[in-house]
Amino acid sequence: MTLLTALFILTVALYVAAWAAQVVFLVRGTESIGRAGALLLAPAAVAHIGFLAASFSDDGARFGDIHQVLVVGSLLLVLAFLGTAYAFRERLPRVSVLGAFITPISLLFILLAAFHRGVGTVPDDVRSMVLPVHIIVNVLGETAFALAFAVAIAYVLQERQLKRKKLTGLFQRLPPLDVLDTLGFRLVSVGFPLLSIGVVSGALWAVRLDPGAPPITIAQAFGLLAWLMFGGLLLLRVAAGWRGRRAAIGTMLGFLCTCLLLIGYVVGSGPVTGG
Repeated sequence: MTLLTALFILTVALYVAAWAAQVVFLVRGTESIGRAGALLLAPAAVAHIGFLAASFSDDGARFGDIHQVLVVGSLLLVLAFLGTAYAFRERLPRVSVLGAFITPISLLFILLAAFHRGVGTVPDDVRSMVLPVHIIVNVLGETAFALAFAVAIAYVLQERQLKRKKLTGLFQRLPPLDVLDTLGFRLVSVGFPLLSIGVVSGALWAVRLDPGAPPITIAQAFGLLAWLMFGGLLLLRVAAGWRGRRAAIGTMLGFLCTCLLLIGYVVGSGPVTGG
């Protein structure tokens, strides 16, 4: 077993253990298990960083393929969650429970990264600053949308508890609806301009990489659809006061479109381009 494989297995195992503990806490409210789930994310992130470093070394520090993008995005998602939970630990102590929704997304990303590691090398004559900018903004945007997706799931569950007048158990462990709605809006507001830059830079890069290629691929179409959905969501919120459950569902659908975009690149195993 290579070091890279060992670090990958360790990272996945720690994420699975953390997620299991977080789910048990979410469902049963066992404080000790909840603390264990939160504590396990720290060593999971450390193992993830080690895996990422070994992966870059193994691949010659190439950051143009979907494998590296997913590994980095998965790590950033966990680090962003840990940073948010720590920063708001006193004002919003129940935010930490969102790890039950965020950890599986990070786990999914890193598992997708292992699905296929073969990737075509980007020719030197078409390399430019557009590619790293495109990749960075897409990773950051996807991180923001993944967090917003987790918040949206929590909102739908919390609203369901409220409608059924179940004001104990899960209701007490999830953050209030207004907190979830505001947090989701802010995350989408951060992710949308990043996605916009990604769509434009991706289009420029695709033309530079292959001028004779079709104007838009199926994967890129999902990126454009996600951009339209998130843009419409923000517009409707500002212009028509669109919020609450409708905004949460719109956020989930938009994020699923970005996931289909990523899956398209994983299956295609080519350089990361497009929205």
